[in-house]
Amino acid sequence: MPLTLGEKEHWRSRIAKRIDHRIETLVAKQDPAFLQRVTEQTRDKAYQSLGIQPQRKELEQLDKDEERMNRRRNRLRAEQRAAINGTAVEEELERGGYYRGGDNLVEDAVRARASALEADILAQSELGKQVLALRAEKENLLDTVWLATCSSQIKELWAKVNALLDLSPTALEQEALKIAPVEEP
Repeated sequence: MPLTLGEKEHWRSRIAKRIDHRIETLVAKQDPAFLQRVTEQTRDKAYQSLGIQPQRKELEQLDKDEERMNRRRNRLRAEQRAAINGTAVEEELERGGYYRGGDNLVEDAVRARASALEADILAQSELGKQVLALRAEKENLLDTVWLATCSSQIKELWAKVNALLDLSPTALEQEALKIAPVEEP
């Protein structure tokens, strides 16, 4: 009996969780800080390729200066409140605070560029290549589940589309294409 859309989505979700777990296990065993380093490298490369690295450095310095000034400002205000209220400065510091917003436009651009550069950085190591392969399988899971449960005509069409587009199916897609088609009742 063919799987329903809900069942196919269930299996896609379950397999995706297993792939995520495998990525976590691989990275944890081989290099726990690997993905954090990749994230930092991709952000650095994103700033560089967008041509905004000098501004980033200056903004980081200004943020540090601003943070220092805000701490000092908060301390002075807390000292004033403490003097007026007859309370301890530390108690007033706990009550006070400040908000530092961010520039969403720049952050969104950096995030998008870092995402685009991540694959290049991951491809530079064996562990990164494994992570990329597993992510590709995860990305194609819905298609893979459908291929595993569809008719022979769809499987043939899928193979022809891949050939036309000069694409190679993922390892799981290849296995799904080998599964005997579901017989319609």
